[in-house]
Amino acid sequence: MSLDDFGAASLLAFATTTLLMNITPGPAVMAVVGHSVSNGWRAAQASILGIFTANALYCALSVLGLGAVILAAPSLFEVLKWCGVTYLAWLGIKALRSAARPAVPRQAPVLSARSLTLWHQSFLLQGANPKSVLYFCTLLPVFAGDADGAPLRIAVLGLIATLMEYPVLLGYSLLASRASRWFSGTLKPRVFDGVSGTALLAAASSVATATLRNR
Repeated sequence: MSLDDFGAASLLAFATTTLLMNITPGPAVMAVVGHSVSNGWRAAQASILGIFTANALYCALSVLGLGAVILAAPSLFEVLKWCGVTYLAWLGIKALRSAARPAVPRQAPVLSARSLTLWHQSFLLQGANPKSVLYFCTLLPVFAGDADGAPLRIAVLGLIATLMEYPVLLGYSLLASRASRWFSGTLKPRVFDGVSGTALLAAASSVATATLRNR
């Protein structure tokens, strides 16, 4: 199998659509920015991995033909979505409350720098994101077509999407980490918590307003 199997026009349309979706700030970008500000861009790579793990899960379900099951049961997915939104909102509020407290020396921001924690938060965020479901379970099968070999083409498109998204998320993480260096002293942890909390609440809000029902 080669990329020629997709057709030049179809592949170009897929790449353009994916690029536009990647560069538009969404829940994944907000999570990576918040984690990069709090923990640095290197630690935030675990956050990016969490996002890609959730994407890979939905891509695998799409390859197996199970994506249609998720789309056919939006009520069940809504439960998962709101669990994720509640968790992220709690983290965001916790960070903002910490930022509002009087400045005192602290060794670390409120968000843990442990890689597993960052991975878990981002995996939950992306797993509860309806846009991720729609992309991998609806958009990819459309570009893959209905002919023989469609599951393999969906897998290839999923891999291409990941390769296209990583530089974007890496860029956001580098920019956020560099911006965090502008602050110092006792103000720095409060700024970190404020930015991180705002980013997580923005991500939770974006997920909350998206739905499978109106697609």
